[in-house]
Formats: sequence, C-alpha cells, structure tokens
Amino acid sequence: DPAATLIVGGRARFTVLTPRLVRAEYDKDGIFESRPTLAIVNRRTDVPTFHATAFDGPGSLRITTQYFNLTYGGGMFTSTSLIVQPTAVDSCSGVRCFSEWRFGMDSTQDPGNLRGTFRTLDLADNETLACAHTAREHCAPGLISRTGWALVDESGA
Repeated sequence: DPAATLIVGGRARFTVLTPRLVRAEYDKDGIFESRPTLAIVNRRTDVPTFHATAFDGPGSLRITTQYFNLTYGGGMFTSTSLIVQPTAVDSCSGVRCFSEWRFGMDSTQDPGNLRGTFRTLDLADNETLACAHTAREHCAPGLISRTGWALVDESGA
C-alpha cells in the first residue's frame, strides 16, 4: 500500500519505497506527484519497516530505516535542511560507505558511482566502452554505487 509509506512534513512529502530507497518531494503549494515515473514505475511494494518522528518545529522530521537516517529541518530543501546518513558504519556490508548525503549533491560527486549505460547506438562509430568517469553520454551517473548512494532527479520529467 503506497499510502502506508508516505510521510508529510510541512510542504515536503517523503515516500519510503524500500529500507534503502526514499523519494523526497517539495512543493510550495503542497501538491505532489503520485503517478509512476520513468525510473520508478512500481510503488506497490511491501511496506518497509521505518520510523518517522517530528522534532524541532513545524514540518521537521526524522525518518529511520535499517539502513539510513533522513533528517528534514522544514522549509525548502537545502544542503542544511535535508540530510541522509547511514544508520551504522557496516550498513554497506563492509564496503567503504558514504558518511552523509546532503540536498544538492548529485551522483557526479560520488567516486563510487558505477555509471550508466549507452543511451543509443545511433550513429555510433567505433565507440569504446571504457568510461573512466568522463562526461561522455554513456558515462552518465547510474543507479548503483560502491559507496551506497545514488540520486535520481526526476523533477524535470
């Protein structure tokens, strides 16, 4: 039940999709998008175990799962109002885990991001698959990272 995973704090809405995946939305009018998106089509998953608590004032909240703590201080999302930290050092199964993610960081700033795939092979001529973290189209950030976080920004979709 998708409604069981929704948490609203002020003008922000958070959806805990899995113990490792959260969707964060902010709208000044409090109008949110509930339809499937290109990257996240199915939101009808088992309800993950999480705890949400209010703190420090209107709209402020903390969401905790087995793998992360999300702190939202209220207001528009900023690098100081929306922060995600792993719940424990070993939450990445022994891999060098991230210490924190702040709003504004994207996957290009993650040295552990494993990058995406070719978007098209149209007009491709002797393309190399070696990425080496260049800005080439097929080396765009992907959904998997060795450090335990990735960002999908569908705000323009």
